[in-house]
Amino acid sequence: MKTFRFPLQRVLEWRALQLRVEEEKLAGLQQQLASLLQLRDKLAAARNRSESQLFISGTAAGSDLQSWALYQVRLAKQQELVKTQLAQCERLILEQRQRLLKARTDHRVLEKLKERRWSQWVYLNDRELEGTANEVYLAKWSREDGENKSAEIA
Repeated sequence: MKTFRFPLQRVLEWRALQLRVEEEKLAGLQQQLASLLQLRDKLAAARNRSESQLFISGTAAGSDLQSWALYQVRLAKQQELVKTQLAQCERLILEQRQRLLKARTDHRVLEKLKERRWSQWVYLNDRELEGTANEVYLAKWSREDGENKSAEIA
């Protein structure tokens, strides 16, 4: 009896590697998205803090108001940049999910094929084993029958 050998095993291993790589890329992009969301929240909190500090002080000099306005403009630019980066990151995540889905599909197709080949091999192996068992039984029966006949003749 031959041992089971899947002829596309190396291809299956390659597909599994591709799948892991695509999963890692997606995880990296999701981590990047989480960082960008955290940065967006920090910028919003900084903007709110600066506004509340200005109003809490009650009186502010012209230079303070000018500095505050410049700070607000800088925060707004940073928020726009983060917003653009978020949109780009979300687009990349969608594209990566598509690549991951394709890699999963490719890998799963080969896994299914391997499972079918394994089932087929088990079936054929069982039939061969059964055939061998039948031959052994018939040989033993024939030998015993021959011995019984020769004993009757003698």
